[in-house]
Amino acid sequence: MTFGPFIARAATRPPRPRVHDLTILRATARTVTVPATGRTVVPGAWGIFLAGGGHLRVAGTPDISGGAATWQVEAGPAREALGRRAAWTGIVHPGPAAAGLTSTDHLFQSPEGVAPAWVIDGAPGERRPVWAVHVHGVGSSRAGTLRGVVSASAAGLPSAVVTYRNSEEGPHVGSGRSMLGWDEAHDVAAALDALASDAGTRFVLFGWSMGAQIALRLAASARWREQVAALVLDSPALSWPHVLEANAHHAGLPAFAGRQGAAWLSGCARARFTGLTRRIPLEEMDWVAKAPTVRQPVLVHHGRGDWSTPMTDAERFARDAPNTALRRNDGGHTTGWNIDPEGWHDSTREFLTRTLR
Repeated sequence: MTFGPFIARAATRPPRPRVHDLTILRATARTVTVPATGRTVVPGAWGIFLAGGGHLRVAGTPDISGGAATWQVEAGPAREALGRRAAWTGIVHPGPAAAGLTSTDHLFQSPEGVAPAWVIDGAPGERRPVWAVHVHGVGSSRAGTLRGVVSASAAGLPSAVVTYRNSEEGPHVGSGRSMLGWDEAHDVAAALDALASDAGTRFVLFGWSMGAQIALRLAASARWREQVAALVLDSPALSWPHVLEANAHHAGLPAFAGRQGAAWLSGCARARFTGLTRRIPLEEMDWVAKAPTVRQPVLVHHGRGDWSTPMTDAERFARDAPNTALRRNDGGHTTGWNIDPEGWHDSTREFLTRTLR
């Protein structure tokens, strides 16, 4: 039996609507109670998206009783959430204002159309020595990267929070499927072009999950390698075959199912069968193998509980990339910040300050 087409299509599927799989059981002016699940009982800082609109930020250690978890609400309309369907998320700030950031909306012209962005503490083309550019992962949104923007701002950097083709907010192209960072890198490169006031402008690229693929490709490119000063990667997808194997295993499928999926994505005829217009050159996107070629300083955040992007890849990358630090945490995929916001923030700010001085 071949699992290849199923795995390949699942890995590249277009963005889907958020699933609101919880109900707000009780609510007061300052607390909400949700069903106790593996996600909703973990202490930290989290977000709750409400069906029909609205967002809550909760934090601390929940009070767990009778199969329910009661959380302190830091921001959002808690009392109005009673009885509503909700989605638990690592996105704690639905927009820059919620993170205490001053931003402007901007449309970058990408090769496939306009791509919305938030620009914080600066303006495209303005003479700034260093910009931080934040790249979200596949199936996510730019709001998730605001956790890193706060750290960049604390280090004195202006930021651009960008989107790319076939993401939730970016331009729609073809079947809407992801190219796993290969084509999407062109859209982020267009944003760098717009931000750069001259050849001396430097960039720090923040890449979350698949965003790490985009950041690493740009940092290695002849066009940008001299201007990318550093990278901050969270839960990076460093080798797609390994990522597909890990996700297949989590779904209860044999490891070879992930390898079959990779073969379908990277084979010319088979890739077109999955809905892609052409193959994805996964062999050129293996940053575990290519780690020794990475020239910039890199900080990697990776969670011990991440079943989606293997910790072993991050460990090998940190071992072989010449100037890379790996900060392990107890979170899952892109939730290390949520488990320990202060530790994530402080280590990132210190890395930026040390690297850019």
